[in-house]
This record gives sequence, structure tokens and C-alpha cells, in this order.
Amino acid sequence: MWPWLRPFLWPASGADWLVVLDGYHRLDHALERQTRTAQPILLITCPLTGQPTPSQRRWARRRGSRAARLVVLQHGFDTATQMVALARWLEQQSSLGLSQPRRILVVSDSHHFPRASLAAQIAVGGAGTRVSALPVSALPSASPPWPTWRDALRLQLWRLTGSTGGLLNPPRLRSKIRACWGNPPP
Repeated sequence: MWPWLRPFLWPASGADWLVVLDGYHRLDHALERQTRTAQPILLITCPLTGQPTPSQRRWARRRGSRAARLVVLQHGFDTATQMVALARWLEQQSSLGLSQPRRILVVSDSHHFPRASLAAQIAVGGAGTRVSALPVSALPSASPPWPTWRDALRLQLWRLTGSTGGLLNPPRLRSKIRACWGNPPP
């Protein structure tokens, strides 16, 4: 219950952040919102997905002094590991003396945000951060939705053990790592 109670009883005091989960159609949506709100963006992406395109970087720079940050974390190959990366990044920010975001807006496809926002709340709610969803239209090739409870259980396992349980299915884990980082070195 703590990840849900803490944000309401003792909310964090930092700025709101847009958290984009892999996918540049999602980043485009966040950049458009950033134009209106100046909220900083955290993009959590696989290394093979790459950095923002040159046109996206130019667009962000053109905004001049009003431009908020675009932070790229190349980590996480599925929703659960992306949320672990988010929680660890926020812990790192806190250790640098920066305040926790009062709210993060998870930018993801409309079919994905129910489980992504639940997983994010489990991962970061204990620090006082409230999670909201900012759904975008999915690309035509989007994968079918996974059950919401799956990532919630994986994040609870991570909170208890430090592992999301990916090692329990080695072939699937190897496949996801290969898709995100290419062939691992021998």
C-alpha cells in the first residue's frame, strides 16, 4: 500500500517529469507537450533504438532558453526493467540532493499505459511521487497488451529481492536482451 499512500500523505516536492517509455512516436508526443509546459523529459530506451533523431534534437534546441531537459537512459528492455531503471535514476537524483518529482506522467501507448502506470507507481511511489498516464496512439505494429498484474508482480518481486524475475525464463530474457543490445559478447 505504501507506493499508493505516500504520494498522498507525504508528496514529493520536485517538478513534474514526462517519462517516455521507448518509442520515438511517444517522444514526439512528449516534445509537443514540453513546448506548452516546459516539463523535462526522461526517455528510457534500448540502446539499439538509438538516440533522438537530429531533427528532434534541433527542435528541442530551437526552443532556446525555455527548453527543458531531455535526459536519455539507455536501459530497460521491457516495462518492468524500465521501471527499475526509472526508480534507480530517481534514487541517483536524490543522492545528488535533487528533489523527487511530485508527479511523473508516463507517456506510452494507450493499450500499454494501464500496466505501465501501475508498474511506475509501485517503483517510485514509495518516494512520494505520484504517477499519471499520458496515453498516445499506438503504432500499427504495436504488440498485444500484457496483463496488468504481470508487471505489478514483477515490480513487487523487485522491491523484495532486487530482481524482476526475468531470469526465471532464460530463453525469453536472452531474446529481449538481444533485441535491445544486439548479440551479447561471448
